[in-house]
Amino acid sequence: MATTYKTPGVYVEEIVKFPPSVAQVETAIPAFIGYTEKATNKINGDLKLKPTRITSLLEYERFFGFAKPETTISVTINDVSTDNGDVRSIIVDQPTSKQPFLMYYSLQLFFANGGGPCYIVSVGRYGNDLDDADSAVTAINNSNALKSGLAEIEKVDEPTLLLFPDATKVSGITITDYYGLYNDALTQCQNLQDRFTLIDTLNYDESSPTDTNIDDLRNKVSSEKDTIKYGAAYYPHLETILDYAFDASKIVLKHYSYTAKAYDQIAAGLVPIEDPATGITATVTKLVSEPVAGDIAGQISDLLLQMYSANPTGFDLGGTFASSPAKKTAFLNKLNPLLTTLEALSILKSSLNDEANAAISTISDEDPGIANTITSNLNTFNLIFTAPGKIDAVYKNLKALKKKIQDENTDPKLKKILLTDTLNFDTELKKLVTYTPLNAQTGITGLVNNFSGIAAALTALITAIKSVNGKDLNNGELNGRKLSALEAIDNATYNKILTEIYNLPITLPPSSAIAGIYARVDKDRGVWKAPANVSLNYVIKPTVKITNNIQDGLNVDTVAGKSINAIRSFTGKGTLVWGSRTLAGNDNEWRYVPVRRFFNMAEESIKKATEQFVFEPNDANTWIRVRAMIENFLILQWRAGALAGAKPEQAFYVRIGLGQTMSAIDILEGRLIVEIGMAVVRPAEFIILRFSHKMQES
Repeated sequence: MATTYKTPGVYVEEIVKFPPSVAQVETAIPAFIGYTEKATNKINGDLKLKPTRITSLLEYERFFGFAKPETTISVTINDVSTDNGDVRSIIVDQPTSKQPFLMYYSLQLFFANGGGPCYIVSVGRYGNDLDDADSAVTAINNSNALKSGLAEIEKVDEPTLLLFPDATKVSGITITDYYGLYNDALTQCQNLQDRFTLIDTLNYDESSPTDTNIDDLRNKVSSEKDTIKYGAAYYPHLETILDYAFDASKIVLKHYSYTAKAYDQIAAGLVPIEDPATGITATVTKLVSEPVAGDIAGQISDLLLQMYSANPTGFDLGGTFASSPAKKTAFLNKLNPLLTTLEALSILKSSLNDEANAAISTISDEDPGIANTITSNLNTFNLIFTAPGKIDAVYKNLKALKKKIQDENTDPKLKKILLTDTLNFDTELKKLVTYTPLNAQTGITGLVNNFSGIAAALTALITAIKSVNGKDLNNGELNGRKLSALEAIDNATYNKILTEIYNLPITLPPSSAIAGIYARVDKDRGVWKAPANVSLNYVIKPTVKITNNIQDGLNVDTVAGKSINAIRSFTGKGTLVWGSRTLAGNDNEWRYVPVRRFFNMAEESIKKATEQFVFEPNDANTWIRVRAMIENFLILQWRAGALAGAKPEQAFYVRIGLGQTMSAIDILEGRLIVEIGMAVVRPAEFIILRFSHKMQES
């Protein structure tokens, strides 16, 4: 407003009468740090190690993908003949080698238990949608990437909870490294004073609830009292109703039957492979020294002529290179038949692998020697396709080059794609055949068969497979088949197997469910309400049955006070969170989770609201406004039930001013000091009912 008046007129002055208000910050915004299928918003990999806020599982799937499919689920089918007819039973077991990536399942559990907005930090990707600098992760070998993710989330202000869904799956991790990761998280919480860490035990022992995992946590988690008040541990892990993601093309069936029929199915599968017109042999044996129109060699010859010929439709790579839309179209028309042939060859190879693997599975018990022979011949045959620079790799590269040449129109770049780029047509075609390009209308000389050995390998493999005939004793027609193929063969059995797979429980660390509980309780009741005596959704049961006597040792740690909150099953109630202590279980100030988290919320909210007074005059006017602002906020919290007291002055106090919180020196040195005391409500952890006899009075 104006302080001097020189021009005649009317001046308006607005006088501030009300103090500003404190806006309550969010209290349950977890940060999930771990491995995802992808990390893509617009281009592959643009969300790598970038904390990303999401609000639903659908958003997670869009940016970060799905769970990695299991490939080692065991499926056994048993057929038994009885007086009442044939009886088929299906047994599906847990994966023998489980995928180590739990992020997607953990997000499912989080949202199912009331979770809302959260942050995802992708520290590694296990899918295929990767940028050039990335590579797919197959195993989690150490916690370094998780620590990198923790460092990134430190830069983001909003998250209030830290958890690591994949930490328990780090291969060969020591307890020192595992809990060292959580110590780093606790240290970050202490430094920032606005977040809280949820800790899982590394393992659990179903047969011994008081196992070494409890002692490991207490021995390895920091004992710094100013650090452990920012974390809580929960035990044990949880069996959930979530469904495994699985790759049906990798799950192989074991089928036992009173009548051996496995070879009949194998023989039927070999028929199209040996077809004299369209089978592998027919396709491959056409690779002769002189190309024949329509076979692979002929298709390659046509393509090479298009590249090197100086005729009107050729690129004339050996002479004066020139391109045009018509030449590019003619080239693509020559390329497409070759790609179609290579694709058909790859499909036939895959079918032969299916039959060979079915034969191996069928004969392994009766004659391991035959199984070994088939395996050896199959490996020899597959190398012709899968070895570096062979058919499969060339087929993949030619498809990539096709897209490049479709998208490019300039002569210099087209020539590079055809001849000089690191990935180019000339080099890829030379992997299939040997040729000498000439700058002439006739084009190519010296085209020779570079597929030598494939016919012999094919014959040896098929002969070995056929030697199974008559030797199998107890395998049914589905033995060795992939689950993906079963849908067309026997749809009823396929659906029964799917039902059994979906009934397999997935065991997860509890932290993601607890984060959802925090969010649900905060929304329904408030951050001051203990997130305990609350049921868990999507949970079948805890992996360890905890009794009162066992929880005595979890809830109270007489040595260091590191309380561990139990998750228990109660008859008629289901699975409940039955504890609400921080790791500072012997600290009367910070023993309870809701007290610590309420202080986090109040401190952060008041801090952000008070920032507007930085560099304001350090005088009574400012002090009154600051005090009024904070008192108004705390009165609202008292009315909501967060603070204990019949009157506001019994629930909290706010002190500020010269002679109260500041000396003259403080003011000279620029310090404005506010003291705030709050009587936060505490949970009734132990309800004690006292009964006694009363004498009869009438």
